Amino acid sequence: MTSILSGVPVISTLAAPVVILPDARAVIDPGVVGAVAAQAAREITGVCADVRVEARIARGAVELSMRLSVRYPMPVWQVSTACRNHVTERVRSRFDLPVHRLEIEMRGLVEL
Repeated sequence: MTSILSGVPVISTLAAPVVILPDARAVIDPGVVGAVAAQAAREITGVCADVRVEARIARGAVELSMRLSVRYPMPVWQVSTACRNHVTERVRSRFDLPVHRLEIEMRGLVEL
């Protein structure tokens, strides 16, 4: 680089600005993770719309506690297995966080 005034090469003593980005895992709101998990659970056939999710992020992993109802006569074990797999994969792909615990509480069977 050359000085405009003298034409003499100038060595800059200023370092280039450093951009420090926050760790994405530190700024994810657990409420958002819970909302994404609830929506993923509602996408499963047999899960009623009244899904409630509490999410916690601890040590770089997600812990979820879900309460949901299943439509009668769907098999509860089949709905809960599909729900567990789908929610775990959705949270992992959306937030790049592993799900260490996913508790599913069946509130009841709903006949439609």
